[in-house]
Amino acid sequence: MAAPKYEMTLSLSVIDHLGLNLYSSTPAVLSEVVANAWDADAENVDIVYRADKVTITDDGSGMSLKDMNEKFLTVGYRRRETEGVVTPKHRRHVMGRKGIGKLSLFAIADTIRVESVKKTKNGLEKSGFIMESDGVRAAAKAEQPYYPKAIPPSSVKINRGTRITITNLNSRATALGERALRVRLARRFSIIGADFKFKVTVNGDPIGVEDRGYFQKIEFLWSIGDVGNRYEKQATAAKQKVRLDGVIDKSKDFHVSGWVGTVDERKSIEDVNNTVVLLAWGKLIQEDVLGAIQAGGLYTKYLIGELRADFLDVDDEPDITTSDRQRLKEDDPRYEQILEWFDKNVLRIVESNWSGWRGAAALETALEIPEVKAWHDTLSKDSKRFAGQLFAKIGKFPKDNEQEKRELYKYTILAFEKLRLREALTAIDEITEDADMSVVQAVFDGVDELEAMGYYDIAKGRLEVIDAFSKIVPTEKEKIIQQHLYDHLWLLHPSWERSATNAQIEQAVDKEFNKIDASLTAEEKAGRVDIRYRTAAGKHIVIELKKYDASVNLFRLLGQIEKYRSALEKLLHTKFPNEPRDIEIIVLHGKPLSPQSVSETQRTELLRAQNARAIPYDTLIKESLDAYKDYLEVNKRLSKLTETIDSLSGD
Repeated sequence: MAAPKYEMTLSLSVIDHLGLNLYSSTPAVLSEVVANAWDADAENVDIVYRADKVTITDDGSGMSLKDMNEKFLTVGYRRRETEGVVTPKHRRHVMGRKGIGKLSLFAIADTIRVESVKKTKNGLEKSGFIMESDGVRAAAKAEQPYYPKAIPPSSVKINRGTRITITNLNSRATALGERALRVRLARRFSIIGADFKFKVTVNGDPIGVEDRGYFQKIEFLWSIGDVGNRYEKQATAAKQKVRLDGVIDKSKDFHVSGWVGTVDERKSIEDVNNTVVLLAWGKLIQEDVLGAIQAGGLYTKYLIGELRADFLDVDDEPDITTSDRQRLKEDDPRYEQILEWFDKNVLRIVESNWSGWRGAAALETALEIPEVKAWHDTLSKDSKRFAGQLFAKIGKFPKDNEQEKRELYKYTILAFEKLRLREALTAIDEITEDADMSVVQAVFDGVDELEAMGYYDIAKGRLEVIDAFSKIVPTEKEKIIQQHLYDHLWLLHPSWERSATNAQIEQAVDKEFNKIDASLTAEEKAGRVDIRYRTAAGKHIVIELKKYDASVNLFRLLGQIEKYRSALEKLLHTKFPNEPRDIEIIVLHGKPLSPQSVSETQRTELLRAQNARAIPYDTLIKESLDAYKDYLEVNKRLSKLTETIDSLSGD
């Protein structure tokens, strides 16, 4: 018996444009094979997805040797013109139209093995062949027919339907994981499942509606056209559900069915690319209509959906799809008509609904947090109404995680309290002479509360900084403090909020201090890190940093302090007579001052006589920690608002 002969004739440009360069992803390629199985009246399609090969097996009507040559290997075979638009067994509207989908396999692999079994009047006819991209290219380049390698019928291992095995895969083929492939195939078809007698599995696990991964995340749903409650049953978490008419042009029988929905958080649809897809006869034909409309508004960032418009793919009208069967021709009047309808009759309704619903849902979500509810319960009726409006606005903002949401609520409450206080201060202008002064007292109480809250937040941040200092190894403390102390004098005293400098005074001080430094011994110079002049709270401050491991003699130090003080007083008196005379000199050191025979009380008194302090680095940190901790403890008990804010911050 002569070996079966298979023949394919096509040009190199066809291979380039309709094969290797046409399809952009593995799901797009495999969806063409799944569509062929649908057209073959298959009820089951099994995809085995491995790193070294991909196998797609269906139980459809199969192909004979004649079918292989005249249909599968004939590029541009128009199935609808020769066989009709409805399948013989299940009466399905076919998806295939141009007969080029089989070339998509070359976009992800170099070797394609096709096996098929067809039931004929003489029994089962088995056929098969192998195509290799290099051979196809060589034949096309030579303008010669390509003859795939025949597979003997005895080597065809299936008993029904068709099996396509692709090997020698390129990197594009296995870039997706199995889960991602399932999701993307599920989103490319709306006819997979028991309702359509069309089961598709990946590695033995059936693809279902749940694999689309978005119905359970939909917060608001709009069903479109004659779909009943099909999507309402799937979107079980949806808080609002609306049904919209899908008629576009009644005279032409142009209608759409499907749904659009918005999710509660942006992260719920990051892997969906935030699109509304367009399908015809249950298969994707346009990956995104939102982009084509260029719809604006925050609601579009949460929007996804599927629209089915079969009238876009009918045989008595020109083909509207591009060669890759994933996009539509933008200038086709039918496409323009559906975009206009979608914009006016769906998106505008969605935007209007979403704005109101999202606001109500935002307050409801906020009040699920006990701390927010406790604060909300303290408000008057009018204040609650305004608070609801504020939460409604901020509830539309994207938030990536629960902590971000709590932070947003924290600052919303603070903003609301400030706004409420501003309104109260404005109302003072309208108070009559005989008004109850409790109104004014309430305003000042509010001022005190907010000021306490603001400073509490500042103190808390400072405490965290000081606590970080305490964990730094001793040799590094002098470096860190040298970098930050002069501009953050609150480390030395809580009342010294902000350090400042007067350029003229500073230059003059530096000049005078340089004269003094010239008289220092080499040992004294080696023991110093830095000396600076600053002003804060109406006081002139000189700060000298000694090295952490330097030995410092108290009496020599007192002599240096006296020189600095005398020089600064003389300078202020002669050149800056209008400046205050309050001078404080602070020395930071590491080792205890010598001699040890002088008690701590005596050292303190000697330094105080010159309005000076000598503070060990570790003592500075401890005293600062204690000062701010005491403040926080006192004010925590005073401010209920503080407690609410701390709870939202997770403290």
